[in-house]
Amino acid sequence: GTAQLAIEAGTSSDALTTAVAGLGYEATLADAPPTDNRAGLLDKMRGWIGAADKPSGNERPLQVVVIGSGGAAMAAALKAVEQGAQVTLIERGTIGGTCVNVGCVPSKIMIRAAHIAHLRRESPFDGGMPPTPPTILRERLLAQQQARVEELRHAKYEGILDGNSAITVLHGEARFKDDQSLIVSLNEGGERVVMFDRCLGATGASPAVPPV
Repeated sequence: GTAQLAIEAGTSSDALTTAVAGLGYEATLADAPPTDNRAGLLDKMRGWIGAADKPSGNERPLQVVVIGSGGAAMAAALKAVEQGAQVTLIERGTIGGTCVNVGCVPSKIMIRAAHIAHLRRESPFDGGMPPTPPTILRERLLAQQQARVEELRHAKYEGILDGNSAITVLHGEARFKDDQSLIVSLNEGGERVVMFDRCLGATGASPAVPPV
């Protein structure tokens, strides 16, 4: 939260912040630059693209390539567009990355379903609401889960990408040709060379079993 202080005239800013810090709180002057050195992805994108790179007049927009389409990739692509860049987003699999497709969203749907089944089986109101073994129709449950995943994927990823004329989506696998270009092996066949001024790899990670 935030707080406002009434201070006597002539009180120095250093004395004020020291006094607040002595009470165990963090103090930042409203007109002072931020002191937190922990830059997040969006802060890094701002510095990475740079205000000086914004196109003016007839200058060519900064060409940014983002490899991947998960949460980090989407945030970076949208921030780049906000800064005036033209973005090419490359995804070899399903748009949306881990969370919406195979991670957070589908797992939480099943966790919630399991919780409801548990409450039916183990009712805490034995007197007026006796426990009942739940009937679980797995195929219908999976269909409901997948429908919700597809709905959120379109709302949070595909719909946003389709509606942004500054972002071009390529479905395929990218590899570097040199420090200013990529070769994309398209899923539909063929290859395309993509030139860039900046490139961000946001492909996520996969677990590996060490050879021991």
